[in-house]
Parts: sequence; structure tokens; C-alpha cells
Amino acid sequence: MAEVPENLRPTHREKTMHAMKAERAVKRITFNRSEADPGNTLYVYVPKLNENEVLVPGSLALVFDIDLAGGHENNFLVKNVTRALVDRLVVSFAGRTLQDTVGYDLYKTFEDLFLSQEERDNRILEGIQSEAIFKTRSGAKDKKTNGISKSEETINEVYGSKYRIRLDHQVLTDHGVFYPQALYNDLKFEVKLAEAKHVVKGSDTTKLKYKLKNIQLEYKMIRSKTLADEARSVYTSGKEFFYDHVLHDKETLTRGSPSKSTPKEGH
Repeated sequence: MAEVPENLRPTHREKTMHAMKAERAVKRITFNRSEADPGNTLYVYVPKLNENEVLVPGSLALVFDIDLAGGHENNFLVKNVTRALVDRLVVSFAGRTLQDTVGYDLYKTFEDLFLSQEERDNRILEGIQSEAIFKTRSGAKDKKTNGISKSEETINEVYGSKYRIRLDHQVLTDHGVFYPQALYNDLKFEVKLAEAKHVVKGSDTTKLKYKLKNIQLEYKMIRSKTLADEARSVYTSGKEFFYDHVLHDKETLTRGSPSKSTPKEGH
């Protein structure tokens, strides 16, 4: 009896799928305040989305233009500027504080030092770039005019003054898709903006100014009943979310004693 070739068997599959097909889209919605100044706090609620729509991990962000008008004509932004922008971050769910970090900019800037070169090259919207590109994108009068590379020209043409603050708390990045419709409460971020001296560089420290304009909330969503049903089932049975809870407390001692700043980390 001759052996039947595998491709003639009724169970044969010419292509094996290791993923699923679903509708995917990038959404941008106008934020409830389109402009913000240094020291302001932005309150961001993770959107509920529609039935069977889930949030792609790590995609939630605030996108905006940084306007340096009113400052010195040669001012430009600091490196990794969107980390420097966030002085304090508070994340809460159902009245419970998941994170409250003063000096959030210091913590995240240090964390980003361990990014690979490939990851750094993909952080143009976050502001990881050369000083020359920063001056060009900031419109500084003393920006480089000769010897500009094609890549520098392209970056300025594509991105200009547009930047992005990633709302990358581990609840949203490390636990698969997030299905807000299955939850009774909102996940909320409070983003306090840093003072201008931490965000803008210039020769005259009395003329350091910035303003965020055209603020929008950006996220990627997938419409899939399968993913939504799986997420709902996991939430219903009780899902654990693991994350680092990092605090940066400032302790002021009695008069005559030096103050000290003590970082703490926990779970």
C-alpha cells in the first residue's frame, strides 16, 4: 500500500497561522485642554473605547507641539525632552494610587540610559536626538545652516515641533491588551509639567519659556471580539497586575541640618 502524501490528507493546511487577523487603527482625540503651561497638571483618563475594542499595550500617549515663543531667540529644548517635561506622575485606579512619583523626570531619564541604539533611534518624538537637530526643530536663530544632512532635514520636515509623552505605566505595557469596557472604574494619569528651566536650554536663564499646544490623546486600538472576551474572562476571574511602584520623597530636616532626597522602590 502506497503512503498518502501529507498534502493530500483532509487535515492538511498549506499555511499555519501563528497570529490572528483583526481591525487595527491609530486614534487621536482632542484633549480637554488644548494648551498647557509649565507647572500645569494634565488629567488623562484612559478612554473606555467601544464594545470589543481593546487598547494596544504601550500605545497611550499625549502628542503636542512645543512652542518656545516669548523666550530668547536662541533657546532650544533639552535632550529626551518629553521625559524632562514630567515633573510628577500620579497613576490611580478606583481611588487607589498605583504610582505617585515626584521627580519622575529624573527616574525615567535614568531608565532611558539603558535603551539600545535601535530604541534610541526610534525615539525622535520623545526628543532623543542631537543638539543640532533640537536647534533646528526649535527654530533657534543660531541653528546650523551649513552642512545639514539629508536625515536632519527630513526629521525637521516630518516632525517639526511635534513631540509625545508616553503614558507607559506597566499596567498598560506589560499585561497584554487592556479592555477598558470590562472595568467599572477609570484608570487615570495626572501629569504635572516641569518648570521651563528643566525643559529649555539657553544663554539667558531669565528668558526660558515654553507652552504645549494642540494637545491630543493618541492610542492604538484593536477591534476583536475574541481578544475582548478573553480579557473580560481574565478580569472576571481576578487578574493580578504587577508593576514597580517608585517613590521619590523629599525630606526636610530641622533648621541647620541639610535636606536630603531619598528614592524608594517597591511593588
